[in-house]
Amino acid sequence: MSTVIGVILLLTYIAFAIYAAKGGNLMLGFFIMAVLWAGLGAIAGVTNWNGDAEGLININKGIFQQGPELWGTTAVIIIFGSWFGRVLVETGIARTIIRKAVELGGDRPSITCILLCVVTSLIFTSAYGAGAVVAIGVIVFPIMLSLGIPKPLATASFLMSVGAGMYFNMGWFKQVAALIEFDYSTTYQIFAAIAFGLQMLATIVMIVLSMRKNKVHAWAAQAADTGGEGKNVNFLAMITPLLPVALAIFAKFEPITAIIASVLWALLFTGNLKSWSKLGSLVQKTFYDGVADVGLVFAFLFFLQMFLRAAKVCAPLLAPIVAPIMPTNLFWLFVVFGVLGVFGLFRGPLTVWGAGAATLAMFQSLGTIPNAVLFPLFLVPTTSVNGSICPTQSWCLWAIGYTKSSVKDYLRQVLAYALIVTFVLEIIAYFIFAR
Repeated sequence: MSTVIGVILLLTYIAFAIYAAKGGNLMLGFFIMAVLWAGLGAIAGVTNWNGDAEGLININKGIFQQGPELWGTTAVIIIFGSWFGRVLVETGIARTIIRKAVELGGDRPSITCILLCVVTSLIFTSAYGAGAVVAIGVIVFPIMLSLGIPKPLATASFLMSVGAGMYFNMGWFKQVAALIEFDYSTTYQIFAAIAFGLQMLATIVMIVLSMRKNKVHAWAAQAADTGGEGKNVNFLAMITPLLPVALAIFAKFEPITAIIASVLWALLFTGNLKSWSKLGSLVQKTFYDGVADVGLVFAFLFFLQMFLRAAKVCAPLLAPIVAPIMPTNLFWLFVVFGVLGVFGLFRGPLTVWGAGAATLAMFQSLGTIPNAVLFPLFLVPTTSVNGSICPTQSWCLWAIGYTKSSVKDYLRQVLAYALIVTFVLEIIAYFIFAR
């Protein structure tokens, strides 16, 4: 019976992977998978509805109640990261930094585009959420497009920059770490710095090579709109986007402490602490907007966690079937993930925000690959492909729609660069984490 149930589990995984790749609603998909796998686990005798046996995850409490509950800490960090992004926008800090980048670029569209991308990547080392991406994008895109930057290139370079920042971003990190237990250690920070630098280098190369093919005249750069009204903030306020990461790395601040300290710094040096009533209104508005920005993210993640708890129950049923077909050599495992990075697109089997959640569950069912290997193995395609360029990612979909780029032209512009980054980072990850 166990073997039969294991085969059914594997077939449902394949069906789910196809469903995800075709753009199915993943929130509902994960819920149905959680119900299905919990039921199959009960038939096989590895769980029950409300039992208390030692080591047993029951369906009632262990899957559908504790699944979302266990996401609580991560959810709070995501909220604060989203709030921080809104503070950067509402205080004028993001707008000022972008203006300075445009001024430094002068009448050189390529240089201006590169500087805007660097600024964007630095902002998203700390800011989080689709709302923050939209808030920065509506400032950056009009500038890029008025410079004469082709729409697919503007879209691709902006999104690659957002994704580069995610390697340091605590909200993004904590989401993946909630699935694969892992620490924001010095070793990881070194890898994050390499990943950030490599993805930004690929973005810069993409801009330079593409702009050589698309000649943009200097007069186009002079037409750039630097983002509307509002006074520039001072230098001390402008360093705010770097503070949460710096405080976490060098002062060992916890994520929320680092964000609160950075918000206070931003409010102080933008003059928003002078009026108690205005301060209250600003804090309330930005926090409300920040929570609203990530509301649907939470729904997705809560149902995902239900499924992962159900997958943990079913791990003993999958292990005998999956083990013979799983690579045992870690180097070749990282190579395979690097070569097949394209399967991080369209919620495929290499991103944990799609069918990759089930792939991860199968690897975890083996119990032979440590989290120190699984985390970077899945993080790279999840970040450099799904989080950076995938049209099914909420902020990518928004950017493609905002610039009115065709998905075909956009992917033709960016896909090769993202896949190269993914392959190289998987190899680097092997030498840092798996040896």
